[in-house]
Amino acid sequence: MYWFLLWREFKLSQAELLTVFSSNSIVYQSKEILILDWLKKDDILNTASFLWWTIKIIEIVESEETIENLILDCVNTDTKFKYGLSLYGEKKSLKEILNKTKKLLKEGWISSRFVNKDFNNLSSAQIKWENLIRKETDFTYIITSKVNYFWKSIWVQDIDSYSSRDYSKERDMQVGMLPPKLSQMMVNLSEWTTVYDPFVWLGTILIESLLMWNKKVFWSDLSEKMVETSTANIKKLISEKSLNADLDIFKLNAKFIEESEYFNEWVDAIVTEWYLGEIMTKKNIAPDRVQKQRDPLEKIYQAFFAWLQKINYSWAIVISFPFWEIRWKYYYFDEVYKILWKYCEVLPYFPTDYQVQASKSWSLLYKRPSQLVWREIFKLRMKK
Repeated sequence: MYWFLLWREFKLSQAELLTVFSSNSIVYQSKEILILDWLKKDDILNTASFLWWTIKIIEIVESEETIENLILDCVNTDTKFKYGLSLYGEKKSLKEILNKTKKLLKEGWISSRFVNKDFNNLSSAQIKWENLIRKETDFTYIITSKVNYFWKSIWVQDIDSYSSRDYSKERDMQVGMLPPKLSQMMVNLSEWTTVYDPFVWLGTILIESLLMWNKKVFWSDLSEKMVETSTANIKKLISEKSLNADLDIFKLNAKFIEESEYFNEWVDAIVTEWYLGEIMTKKNIAPDRVQKQRDPLEKIYQAFFAWLQKINYSWAIVISFPFWEIRWKYYYFDEVYKILWKYCEVLPYFPTDYQVQASKSWSLLYKRPSQLVWREIFKLRMKK
């Protein structure tokens, strides 16, 4: 069995994992944890670097032994034994376990040091800095009402690779940038092979698609500036990574999507996010100002989905729409809902009997506490 430590937006984490891996393998789930069975270790490790919403992965076993004895059984070095331990599930004192383990190791004449700071669970950065994955000494103990699980981490998220991608691209800071990690998740949800982004902006979705071994990407945008910027970003990536990719870019208003020559012969997934509206602050955001952002967007999406229906587009669509928070009240894009119900089937992210469910509109919500404009992510298929 394999245990996945989930990001704070746990629904996004679980939706991604259940798309990439089989939903039939669920053993246990909570807001922090998803345990899956019947998976192959090599398959997980080959896919792990594409799972942004997973913090770390542990290969686990059920255990009746005490955690202290389990750690003692793992000592296989003549040098100083450096290790870390994280505790999840029902409450138990991590400080007490660490101190007791340290004492037992000392009684066994084993020099040791745990790397937990202030007796807290380890962060992915700590695990990476201490090389605990390579040393196989990052341990996790999960306590549930029925059974306890224990074993070693086999993978931890490389936060440095994301930060370098996030801040190295050419960009206009007045343009809302889709985070690389969210782009990666959206590509995963599409069950991708060949991706088209008709609102390309800075090219983030296509960059992530190429890094996920996609070999064909297509993109367009109404803005000449965004076409030039995204082209520069993607060509830079191809050069730096020596990628062999088939791609094309063109200037196109998404309202006239039928003018693209790539449907249905080439494209089997649309993954995209359009303009989130102008930059707002707590001082100037207001319902009437938000409405001014929604009116022109509604017309574009109406034309966009109408033409997709006309050309009989039949593959997946993963798309992000804005919603807003004003004085602790959410303002959703109700006009878009009407368009979606008219033209699309909204595909569920979770099995019907699953303990976790999406929003009432079957979407997933992405929120950053400091922001006023948030994202609502749908997975769609055009109605026949």
